[in-house]
Amino acid sequence: MRGAERVPDITTTHRVTMRLLALLLSLYLGLLAPTSAFGAGIAPPAVKVPSGILMTMDGTVLWSRRPDARRQTASTIKLLSALVLRSRNVSLDTTVTVPKQAAAINDGDVDLVTGQKVTIRQLLNMMLIASANDAALAIGIRVAGSERAYVALMNQKAASLGLFNTLATDTNGLSKKERSTARDLTVLGRRVMADPELAAIVIKRSVVVPRPKKKPRTFKSTDLLLGRYLGIEGVKTGFTNPAGYCFVGAARRGPIELLGVVLGAKSNKGRFAEMRRLLDWGFAHTHVQTLVSTGDMDGVVAVEGVPEGSVTVHPAMTVTRVMLDGALETTVTLPATVTAPVARGQSLGTIEVGRGGVTLATVPLLADADVPAPTQP
Repeated sequence: MRGAERVPDITTTHRVTMRLLALLLSLYLGLLAPTSAFGAGIAPPAVKVPSGILMTMDGTVLWSRRPDARRQTASTIKLLSALVLRSRNVSLDTTVTVPKQAAAINDGDVDLVTGQKVTIRQLLNMMLIASANDAALAIGIRVAGSERAYVALMNQKAASLGLFNTLATDTNGLSKKERSTARDLTVLGRRVMADPELAAIVIKRSVVVPRPKKKPRTFKSTDLLLGRYLGIEGVKTGFTNPAGYCFVGAARRGPIELLGVVLGAKSNKGRFAEMRRLLDWGFAHTHVQTLVSTGDMDGVVAVEGVPEGSVTVHPAMTVTRVMLDGALETTVTLPATVTAPVARGQSLGTIEVGRGGVTLATVPLLADADVPAPTQP
């Protein structure tokens, strides 16, 4: 940093943070805010659910309460089912004959009829918009041959994503043995929102279900925030008596996109009220922040063997994140000297930015110029 004191030789296991340097860096980057650390000086959201989490869509956790508590999460497990379907390279235009097992479901269904012809796309819309259990089972049987085989694929997918607190025991989340966590559901929610096809479905406010020899029937989305909350994008609700009222919700306002999970709310309206409070709090206290910029000069290193030799360094990349309001802590790790030759772009150290003991970005510091070895006499 211009005018900042250089940190002498520091190994990765014995770093020394220069308080003055951190302050100067923060001031220079324009990152110093009225509060410090995660949430310090910011009252937490007035959310009363037993388990929940709020994060940015790029993965920064803004608030959580028992995020790793394993709970029944009901139909939110259908997010995992949708991801399995998308990973199987099955055309969404594939025609499906509704099996008797799916048509026999009379709880959370959309009245599919045995032998009825529908497409995978139609079933996917029914499952994600109307939370149709019969559609979820029809997808599982068509893709894997049986519900049991499809549930195995769901658990394999969860394991591949590192979701070891998630267990699927059916295609729809009605089983009392099904488990997940608020944190695991954020991974599923983010994956769904990253899939253009799925993201285009979960934002729909209704789905039309064809019926043999009858007029099609329209089912409204179970997500009551659609069309009623600024920036809402979906994603999925869930309810059983043991699980309570659950909701994975995403919303975007300008460059800020947030994903929240509330589990175990006491009522249908209550889960949406809690999500409103959570998202309102997130939008009120976050902003886009540049943590590190390639345009910053972050130190000067002396070059041994070269008379009055030195080289400046700069960050290798710009890192921008959606952050809670607050000050950042910056640590520059540079040797006091290096030995020539030095190549332009050579990594000589690092700049690390964090808050509250959590590292947010670590970026190499690169030499700005070549410094050749001294000519031998």
